[in-house]
Amino acid sequence: MDAVINTFGLEPMSSTVSGPNVAATLAQYVSPHGTRAFIITDAGVNGAGVVKPITDALTTAGMKWQVFDQVSPNPTDLNVAAGVAAINKFGLEGTVVVLIGGGSVMDCGKYIALAAPNGVDHVGLAFAPELDANDRIDFSTLAPKFSASKPGLPTIAIPTTSGTASETNGAGLITDTSDPDHHRKLLFINPLLRPRTILLDPTLTVGMPAKGTAACGMDVLTHAIEAHTSVKSNPYGDALALHAIRLVAKYLPIAVKNGADLEARANMQIASHLAGRAFSSGPQLGLVHALGHPISGQLHQAHGQTLATMLPHVMRFNRDVVAERYANVGEALGTEVDPDAAIAAVEKLSSTVGTNRKLSELGATSDNIGSLTQDALRDLTILTTPRYPSRGEVHELYAKAL
Repeated sequence: MDAVINTFGLEPMSSTVSGPNVAATLAQYVSPHGTRAFIITDAGVNGAGVVKPITDALTTAGMKWQVFDQVSPNPTDLNVAAGVAAINKFGLEGTVVVLIGGGSVMDCGKYIALAAPNGVDHVGLAFAPELDANDRIDFSTLAPKFSASKPGLPTIAIPTTSGTASETNGAGLITDTSDPDHHRKLLFINPLLRPRTILLDPTLTVGMPAKGTAACGMDVLTHAIEAHTSVKSNPYGDALALHAIRLVAKYLPIAVKNGADLEARANMQIASHLAGRAFSSGPQLGLVHALGHPISGQLHQAHGQTLATMLPHVMRFNRDVVAERYANVGEALGTEVDPDAAIAAVEKLSSTVGTNRKLSELGATSDNIGSLTQDALRDLTILTTPRYPSRGEVHELYAKAL
């Protein structure tokens, strides 16, 4: 793999501002793109008082705004329908969609920003591929049921977690609940949905509980490791990914132990952003995400925790194919320049922050493995994994994690 020189292109980046209390300056970043702000968040963030100082600043600036906070931890088609109805009532003309929250909020908000102008209130703009006779994604089934003829509304992202880095790209995941017996996470991608401005304010992450901080931090680590080992890896992404790993190794345990440590919070926010830039330069994720998405979609578990559960198993599966790159990961984690040391260091970090949980602890039994396997094989992030698995190998990975 390391002998291959990949062709890659870098898209124009969002304007990014980082520092304590920058969220209060939102109005000046809305103004170039519109005159009104439709804020999408979740009930937890809104109830914690995070949104009010930001809306107070908008009021002081004389800007009309509205808050929509009906976003679930794993956003669904029902959240999309409610959000589209709310933003249509507010009015689309001159409206900028402001995303205040974690990855679920940003994913859902980006989709709403695209769906509303196109008269859509369902997940038909997302990819829902099926498999061919070889258990590979059938590209003839890839096209979404509906296409977007109009550009999405402009968005601004204010992340309140350090994990998904959804602010760095125009993609996201929405869970289709139309089949009550089988919830499936679907990917959507539209470059025009990349936020126009990103405000990285570490003070907004201070109140996050230790459990959520840990899960989000393992999401950052997985992004970085998969970006560095993807078949679409490139020197730009490698540099960002390896430094993100260094920051996670140093600051995640501190942020989990003492959530009020602003230095740790700020560095984890930067690590998340760097890892997001890394995997967005490909795109380049892999089998950990392909295995994790069905767990969160079907069993309603936190995305970062599902990745933490599957990461060591996938690293062992990939080891011989990307040994040199895993050695780089080991060095970035502060251990030996050795692939096995890297895997051990990942397991140690997961144990330290409390995310070393078995799949059975997330509510799975052996009866779930067949359905999880089917959705993992249909997940688009599997396309850039360094070692493409068979159905039997995916089944075995889930069984080992159980």
